[in-house]
Amino acid sequence: MRHTTIALAAALALLAAAGAARAQGGAKAPAAPLANPVTNRGATWPFAGFLVSVPDLPGLYSTHVRPNGALLGRLAANPLRTWSFTVLTRKPERRFESARALAQHMRARRETGDPQRVTKRSHRETAHQHAGQPCTRYAIDAYDRGERTDDASNVFARGMTCVHPEKPDLLVELGFAERGAVDALSPELEQPGGAFLASLRFMPFAPPAELGAAQARMRANDVAGAVEILNRLAAAGDSGAAALAGAILVHGRGMPADLDEGRRLLELAAKDGRVDALFSLGAVFDKGLGVPRDPEVAAKWFSLAADQRDPQAQLNLGIFEWNGENAQRDPRKACDWWRMAAGNGSTRAGLLFRDNGCKQLEPAAKQ
Repeated sequence: MRHTTIALAAALALLAAAGAARAQGGAKAPAAPLANPVTNRGATWPFAGFLVSVPDLPGLYSTHVRPNGALLGRLAANPLRTWSFTVLTRKPERRFESARALAQHMRARRETGDPQRVTKRSHRETAHQHAGQPCTRYAIDAYDRGERTDDASNVFARGMTCVHPEKPDLLVELGFAERGAVDALSPELEQPGGAFLASLRFMPFAPPAELGAAQARMRANDVAGAVEILNRLAAAGDSGAAALAGAILVHGRGMPADLDEGRRLLELAAKDGRVDALFSLGAVFDKGLGVPRDPEVAAKWFSLAADQRDPQAQLNLGIFEWNGENAQRDPRKACDWWRMAAGNGSTRAGLLFRDNGCKQLEPAAKQ
């Protein structure tokens, strides 16, 4: 199916994804992509070369989170209205020296679509600067006839496309859209949508030579030498290096453990939303590594990782709920976590879902 823009396509796809998620729930834990709830509003999520803050809205869910993009949505009060948020990257056919040239290119690109289904009412493309980089802001209002007669809706899409400062051949795009029986973009979406676009922060790509040197040290069993290199990268702003060095020091992998320094590095990486650091911090408080064991704090870190569809964090949250680690035991919540973890690739979660009678615990509406 073709649509006017990727942001517009996301708005249309989210309605179908929500319906598919509601329809699933047979004898087996369903396969990805399941709609996963986002419980930490406004949290930082990392992607390849940039960071964004997820919208500060209740009721968000994701259908995809990958290093190069994400798709989130929210059903409005009326189930026929949806809000969507997209993160994506693309490699264009050319490089752009100015925001004006980028705006002209993206306007032409966004003009392609399916005129039999989508009627565009207006399309504004404006040259823009973000963090000193050439960007273009777009606003598209359209009418979508839908796949069925009763599917017709207005669509309002807004977004921004920018050139990455370190990779001129890489474009980063954030977008948000509303689809439904409304005559204009809802005011309650404009503020969080605008903040979502403004949250884009570019990050350095790890210098290949230094990262390669660290990997070579690891292969030669010189873990201390690798950590020394990773620490330099972390000091220069590489949160991935900080997460790796922190995990090595916390667990004492190949060298004596340094729990305080390892936790410091993990917390540094966690500020950039690094899933590996978030999970490792959850493990620190779950296992009591250098700190008193605290399942409540562990669950906080695991939930931040689970929001980014990390299956191991979701598996652990399910175990916490099943065992009643933080409050009253809740088998239904445990099964919900295991269902999502299985959908995101955890074989163990799928077995726990099956062996603990999770199918019988599902609400009748999901049958």
